[in-house]
Amino acid sequence: MVSDTNFQNKNLLLLTRARLNKRLTACSFVGFICALLISFAPLGSAYSKDQPFEIRSAESRLFQGVWFADVLIDFRLSDEALAALDSGIVLTIELQIQLARVRRFWLDKETAMLEQSFELSYQPLSERYVVRNLNSGEQDSFATLFSALNSMGRIVNLPIIDASLLDADEQYEIALRAVLDQNTLPGPLRLFAFWSSSFRLESDWYVWILNA
Repeated sequence: MVSDTNFQNKNLLLLTRARLNKRLTACSFVGFICALLISFAPLGSAYSKDQPFEIRSAESRLFQGVWFADVLIDFRLSDEALAALDSGIVLTIELQIQLARVRRFWLDKETAMLEQSFELSYQPLSERYVVRNLNSGEQDSFATLFSALNSMGRIVNLPIIDASLLDADEQYEIALRAVLDQNTLPGPLRLFAFWSSSFRLESDWYVWILNA
């Protein structure tokens, strides 16, 4: 009887926490949107002109018949993106990868185009940042935003293409960039992001040669 009571109390506590978390997220989101609308006039004034995302290095290697890439990315968020994250809004970062055959004077059409996406979120109850790989479903949590961004920016063993699909006598070029996916933002914020450079977070294309 006592165990049943404890079990019910535990379930009630978990349900209460879940409802509180949902209410906190909703209130934070509404407050955040109101703050953005009030400050709509000086759009992007707090946004750094430096490149927000920067691909520091990238290299490819062949292992067991598959080409993989190791990538190092420096992620920096604008003040507005940071405020959105702390208000409970999930940010989706997308890696766009293009593979094309190199000709003497031009590039062929894309041989392959790949996407790798990550979700970055903040959990107010646990006060931890969560990074989830949308392609594999794996996720990790971190005590600080720096640690979360640092982990997300160190990509190892990213599969690119099966070597059998490439011509061994040809040379191929890989182009990669990182982009904040604005289409996954909530409706009101998506409209704001369309006009504001504060949410236009992306890297330049990073290009290197893959010798098939």
